[in-house]
Amino acid sequence: MDEIIITSAVILTVIAIIEIVTLFFSLPAENAPPYVTVLPVFCDDELFDRRIEYLMQRGCGRRSVIIIDYSATDSQKKLCRRFIENNPDAVFVRHDELEGYFSSVFLAAEKNDRTS
Repeated sequence: MDEIIITSAVILTVIAIIEIVTLFFSLPAENAPPYVTVLPVFCDDELFDRRIEYLMQRGCGRRSVIIIDYSATDSQKKLCRRFIENNPDAVFVRHDELEGYFSSVFLAAEKNDRTS
């Protein structure tokens, strides 16, 4: 019986070490350029829950997340709002507002470049 407990403890320790090492290697390098993530939302997307969950887990290094509503259902909108509440770098935009959103972002960036 002791052999089973010791073997289990060793296996769990090895798994924990592998998880810690993987965590440190999956973080972006300090000189890695920031990136923007765009996630379109369609009512027929049955995997949307898993996509947004993946974004929640793997957001390392991104500068912002743009979620675009093409035909989101109420439950998808609810998930998007919850995601935005927990991620201040995220926005939820309807597809017909996308051009205006990008115009305002680029205008703000241009003003920052002029003042720098």
